[in-house]
Amino acid sequence: MSEATHDIVELLRGAGAEGDFPVALVCTDQGLLVAASAEHQLLDDLAALTTLADDVIRRAERDTAMGAVDEVTLRSREAHRVVVRPLDAGPEVRLFLVCEVPRGRSWRRITNRLCRDLDASLAGIGPAL
Repeated sequence: MSEATHDIVELLRGAGAEGDFPVALVCTDQGLLVAASAEHQLLDDLAALTTLADDVIRRAERDTAMGAVDEVTLRSREAHRVVVRPLDAGPEVRLFLVCEVPRGRSWRRITNRLCRDLDASLAGIGPAL
């Protein structure tokens, strides 16, 4: 694991511990896993959601007056929630933060800070991914 990836994993683990998130990950717009806070039985499924979120975000920004979209949230009937947020890794690659958020937990403040920290860590390494 590279030093940059190690730093990203540590950021994900820290936010996961603070928010009691079972898993947090960084993925490409193609659903490829870059880093994860922990092993998880649904890791590939969660990573794959980035392709859906990327499509929703692009369409919302293109077809509505919303402007820049910074979050897509999916919630099941059982209150299972997945939050997908775009990261700023530079123009060459689109990366996303994906967090599984337990029922009754807030996430916005934690993911705001995590996105800022990840953007800083990803600056300059995006093309290498």
